Amino acid sequence: MEEESSISKSQRARLTCSECYRRKIKCDKNIPCGTCIKRGLSDLCKREEQVSSGQNALAHPSRNEQRPHGDLVRTLLDRVSQLEAKLDQGKEPTRVKTLGMEIDHISSPFLPANAHRQHSNRNVISTSKDTENTEGDEITVLEFLAWGRKKNADFGDSPEDANGPRKQSVGLDSSSITTDFMSANIRNVQLDMLEALLPASEHIKQLVEYHNKCLLWYHGSYSSKTMNDDLHTFFTEYSGSPRHEDLNLQWLALLFAILCCSITCSSPRTCRSWGFSNAERNSLSLKWYEATVTCLNMARYIEVHSIYSVQAISTLTISAHILGLSNSQSVLLSSAGRIAQSLGLHRLGSETESASSTRDQLRKRESARRVFIQLCIQDWFSIPFSDSYALDPRYWNTVKPLNCNDEDMSPQPQSIPTDASYCNYRYDIAALMPQLLDAVSNCNTLFTKYEKVLEFDEKMRKLVTAYMPTFLSTGAPVASSWPPFVSWARRSLTICAAHKIIMIHRKFLGLSFTNSAFSFTRRTCLAASKTIMKEALSAVDENGPILWIEQAFTVAACIIFSLDAFHRNPNENEYEEHRKYVSDGITYLKRFENSKIATRGVQLLSSLQQALEVGRKRPRDEDTEDPCPAEKRVKFDIKEFIKQVSQNLQVTTPAATPIAEQMESAAEIAWDNIYDLLPPGAGFGGQNLFDDFFAFHP
Repeated sequence: MEEESSISKSQRARLTCSECYRRKIKCDKNIPCGTCIKRGLSDLCKREEQVSSGQNALAHPSRNEQRPHGDLVRTLLDRVSQLEAKLDQGKEPTRVKTLGMEIDHISSPFLPANAHRQHSNRNVISTSKDTENTEGDEITVLEFLAWGRKKNADFGDSPEDANGPRKQSVGLDSSSITTDFMSANIRNVQLDMLEALLPASEHIKQLVEYHNKCLLWYHGSYSSKTMNDDLHTFFTEYSGSPRHEDLNLQWLALLFAILCCSITCSSPRTCRSWGFSNAERNSLSLKWYEATVTCLNMARYIEVHSIYSVQAISTLTISAHILGLSNSQSVLLSSAGRIAQSLGLHRLGSETESASSTRDQLRKRESARRVFIQLCIQDWFSIPFSDSYALDPRYWNTVKPLNCNDEDMSPQPQSIPTDASYCNYRYDIAALMPQLLDAVSNCNTLFTKYEKVLEFDEKMRKLVTAYMPTFLSTGAPVASSWPPFVSWARRSLTICAAHKIIMIHRKFLGLSFTNSAFSFTRRTCLAASKTIMKEALSAVDENGPILWIEQAFTVAACIIFSLDAFHRNPNENEYEEHRKYVSDGITYLKRFENSKIATRGVQLLSSLQQALEVGRKRPRDEDTEDPCPAEKRVKFDIKEFIKQVSQNLQVTTPAATPIAEQMESAAEIAWDNIYDLLPPGAGFGGQNLFDDFFAFHP
């Protein structure tokens, strides 16, 4: 008793408020404290009531040193025994619902559940910490702490949630910590380069404003309102200098990413209005991409995880492919996915009705949801090319972002365009891909696999008709109150949806040229390719943004026209029609002198045209009554063609799985050989088409 009395007398009442103590951030010990007032939590700012000695012992083990070690060990062993007993009882772990798909929903019809979910998921899904931290996690949590990692991180409670450009304070993360690879001199040189690359404040504001209005709708990787506030802090408190010792370099990486995308994706007319020449634009776009990666590396982003690194990498996607840096971008996106999970972005369930959140707090969580679904889109659009995906929707519970604007955060109907609406709808399209992969993987014959392809073809068609938001429908009038991106979004979606149909049928496109059982695929892909060409060639907006998908998918459509022409008689009407499409595509792509996608696409399509012309001049057998006989096929050595094009473009031919034994004719292997060279993610969300095939050696 005397011992316990002495311990209790030695304990001093904690003056730090409960909110600051829970978040492990600085508190001025006033009630309400300055930190809580700034965060809008003054009503929650209070000191904890007197805690029991048992709670105090758990919270402060160092104050319980007088307790015998044997008792502590015995307590832990008892706890382990209890957990093992519960496991032996066969209690199944809690299964969480997913963003847009429950586990059972993977095999069920997608569209009706999705349409209902848009209105009801926020009231159904719960993020109670009691359900997230299931029984048995305590041991894993302790083990992760020994690794220096935190299990089940809560992004909403993260101290960096309101840091902005301020450097995050995380204990071991200190600028004084250097390695053999990063000396102080090298760091100074890098800071000098970053300082030289950063434009004047007026240019920065112009480029950020352009990105917020003309590009952010397409990827939604950050909050425009938050970015504007942070930019004001950067100029007022840090004088706009990258060398400030308290500047968060991961936030600076996001700023460089925004600048890079603005100057890369803006039209030549817009770029000239800012005062940038074409030569300076070409140089700065690449340098700003590299500056983004430099900032991330200097901030040790792979060790010190931050939402800003995830946002920076996700933002870079729309410029990386135009710059020909898809290989680098795919690696960065993979790391961003792991960082996002480490931060708990995959566990951002619905907002509970009892939660007291300020508008700023809601904006932070919504921006985190937006960047996470963008990572999902990137990952799932790569499925047709990698036959795998990293972000499995069965194992996280982040809900789809609200359809709202950053300024007021007020939910709007699905028919009203907002900062989040286009990406939300594109997410619904991307969500078909993991379902299709899982369905096809469970089939064992071409017939049953093709049945699944036709099933998802129908789902895709319904999704872009019955479930399309009104503002994206080309038949609906454009309201004067709608933002200017609506017209760009309509064209982009039309091209994307057409390309998505091609992606669903991709595995059977090669066979469709020779096997009548798959003729529906051939007709469907040709119709989709014509839609892509029609939309791309009709674009006349000289002030609108340049989106990489319009160029990449034009190349994809022209490849399909070329392959179809290889399997037609030159006397057929379609033969000349499709050759004309390819010629028009080449003319269209030549307009984009600054795009590596367009430049390399011109070279590839020109080579295909030459091969088609040579094959047409070769003599054919006369008895060709069959509309699709083998003798009618243009003789085309696909392997030799790939070898020659690779040499001309100074690239190494990617490894492809030999399929000659299964498909002996050039007609059957043409599609697979060409498209096996495509990089992961050549979907219409933010990965590139053909960059592995066309990427020049550095």
